[in-house]
Amino acid sequence: MSYPYFAATLPSLSFDGAPSLTEAEFRDRCRQHLKAADFAALTALYDGGVTNQAFVLKWRDCDTEIRNAVVHLRATKLGTSADASKWLRECKSLQPSTQNAVTAAFQEPNHLRRERALEQLRWNLAGDLAGFDTFSAAAIFAYAIRLGIVSRRAAENTEKGSDRLRNMMKAQAPSAE
Repeated sequence: MSYPYFAATLPSLSFDGAPSLTEAEFRDRCRQHLKAADFAALTALYDGGVTNQAFVLKWRDCDTEIRNAVVHLRATKLGTSADASKWLRECKSLQPSTQNAVTAAFQEPNHLRRERALEQLRWNLAGDLAGFDTFSAAAIFAYAIRLGIVSRRAAENTEKGSDRLRNMMKAQAPSAE
């Protein structure tokens, strides 16, 4: 299904920019403009529900591949790679380029830059899955993924993160009784 009017009304997204639309607003717009089957697929994309929609299934597989690569690299770094298998999820395709991109991200010693590289990988994969038709349902689904990425990035706050880290360290510190 093609959605030229709806796609044209969506504000553009920039990987480093703040979204001008919340996920809730986007979902409401989708409810109004998408066919029922496409809206159900979008809901499954957001909520992890059951679907047989090709884009959503491919996206889940890509995301699983990234997560599996992260698990494997972290386990290897900790010297527990033999135990990593219990955390891996079934993945239908293995793309060397995805594996290489995750490995490259883990070469970054700065945690925030590493996460940024992983989010950039997700951003790029979503666009690749959408294809060339900017008015297709797949393009709308890719927009949803990208909106989630920029929303998470915009919500990042160094001060809040530092406070969480301090509280976690306090909770783990032995008490002086």
